[in-house]
Amino acid sequence: MRVIKTNGLRYTLETGGHEFDVMVSYDRDGKLQFDPVDGWNELEANTNCCGEALLEDIDDAIYNATPELWNVEAV
Repeated sequence: MRVIKTNGLRYTLETGGHEFDVMVSYDRDGKLQFDPVDGWNELEANTNCCGEALLEDIDDAIYNATPELWNVEAV
């Protein structure tokens, strides 16, 4: 999986010839959340991968592209 482009907290990724968009946000505890724009069920169906594996791959790809997202200072 690889990041094709970013636009703020919206990422376009590609895996196995399938492109999809993911929105990145922070939960109340400051942890990153990844939400495919078309939903997890659609992404699983289009990639023929389980959500858990996709989440790990998305996390790795976005971290490698923009590691600074993980360095958020407490306010």
